[in-house]
Amino acid sequence: MKINKITPLTASPKAESITKPILLISVVLALVIAALWFLWPTILIKSIHFQKVYLDYLTEQFYTGDTKADLIILGVCFLYGILHALGPGHGKVVVSTYLATNDTKLKSGIFITICSAVVQALVAVILVSTFVFVFHQTMRKLNATVTEFATYSGLVVCLLGTQLIYTAIKRLYVSSKAKHHLHGPNCGCGHKHSADASELNTISKPKEYLMIILSIGLRPCSGAILVLFFANLTHLYWLGVIGAFLMAIGTAITTSTIAFLTVTGRKVIQYYTKASGGSETLPAWQEVWQGCF
Repeated sequence: MKINKITPLTASPKAESITKPILLISVVLALVIAALWFLWPTILIKSIHFQKVYLDYLTEQFYTGDTKADLIILGVCFLYGILHALGPGHGKVVVSTYLATNDTKLKSGIFITICSAVVQALVAVILVSTFVFVFHQTMRKLNATVTEFATYSGLVVCLLGTQLIYTAIKRLYVSSKAKHHLHGPNCGCGHKHSADASELNTISKPKEYLMIILSIGLRPCSGAILVLFFANLTHLYWLGVIGAFLMAIGTAITTSTIAFLTVTGRKVIQYYTKASGGSETLPAWQEVWQGCF
């Protein structure tokens, strides 16, 4: 009688290999959140201080009027855009939340951040140009209008949240319907039963991108408005327009870096979630949470 070789039962190393990275990521995230919690007031104060220093320096350079000063102004506008985007605003929360809970490619994330920054600069130039050269209004009236634009921006954010919740619920419905559907992919019935989740996602993406760009871009950058205002006072408005767009490029660099970190972190989490057998409906529930947020 032939006796087969009996191999002892051993625990699969897969669970251990998955658990360790997840534990490591959780510890790192906890440390980062704790560090930001304690250091955020200092970071915010430093950011406000740097913004004030750069704006004061820009104002002084505008009144000198030589070529060297013009180049310095443009360089400072670019640096100001990078540092200014680290502070509150510029849609970092909207973009990072969207990218963290949606299966969006890095290229699309960078496209959103760049377009948002350019639209912000464009709105600032159009708004200041209209008030200064058409209506001949003061800075106080301009600031009141900017506040109204911020309200419009908030309304677009609400519309975006509603759109995301609707898309996520529709995806959950399609997913639950597909589980109870008896026809296979090669059933030969000659028609397509329903759109799958990926097709619904593809259809809704352009609308969501447009809403994100408008929700960020409708609220013009306060730094760009100040630069344009001081440029007009010194009869160098063309320089202020160039500076506003250079500021937008600097802002786009910062927000694109945040988008890169967000997408990379999401991919790492998705990799280990799939490896550990995560739920297929989890991304849709994440979008529901994101829309409410």
